[in-house]
Amino acid sequence: MRQPLPASTTRPNALVTGVSRGLGWHICQALAAAGYRVLGAGMARSPQNDAVDDYRVIDLREPLTTDLFASEDVDVFINNAGVYLDDPRRGYGDLFDLRIDDLRKTFEVNLFGPTQMVLRYAPCMIARSSGRIVCVSSGMGRLQDADGASFAYRSSKLAINSMALTVARHFASSPGDLSAFSYCPGWIRTEMGTPLAPDDPESAAGDLVRLLAYPAARSNGRFFRRLDELGWDTQGPFVTEESIGASTR
Repeated sequence: MRQPLPASTTRPNALVTGVSRGLGWHICQALAAAGYRVLGAGMARSPQNDAVDDYRVIDLREPLTTDLFASEDVDVFINNAGVYLDDPRRGYGDLFDLRIDDLRKTFEVNLFGPTQMVLRYAPCMIARSSGRIVCVSSGMGRLQDADGASFAYRSSKLAINSMALTVARHFASSPGDLSAFSYCPGWIRTEMGTPLAPDDPESAAGDLVRLLAYPAARSNGRFFRRLDELGWDTQGPFVTEESIGASTR
């Protein structure tokens, strides 16, 4: 149950996309329990989430409206909404079966929409010298984990990881308490993760909210899986010191 804060305390605002189900639903619950005022955005007509204090209907495939939480200082932005259209567990994942329209839709939701949000709120955080941006990602968004399937999903997560790292570079060169990082919740029991997943979304959401409290120096520019650092990439079977040396000679 949410514990009320003293009346004199101003709750920080956390904006979350995709709040009506799955991990997003649990992130909002964890944020509210931690004392945040939760701003929700998604395609559902209502948030269907009692932890959301204010909600707006948006379609990440469309341009953002100028009045989207325009009167609010967004202290935390969590890019959670996403689609996984080329999921081999549902019989459609091989690269050579990919429909280009599904690739386009995946990037519209998983990259273009979140990028719009980052471009809206990151400069305001820099101006206030305070803020957190979290890209909910996946270990599948690392080059070393590419396996010939789920190209649309994998490449969109690779791209959003690049976005998080790029924002982190800007944050690192700006004064204040600023951090941008990617977060992999692991394989969790949601509609996307399927009921067969070993981990529950509630604990994954709690870990994400714990990371928000890390000092910027501990989280900015990092890629976490739960509370452990996953890292962006390591050398894979197709990238060796010999091949790098050959390509630069």
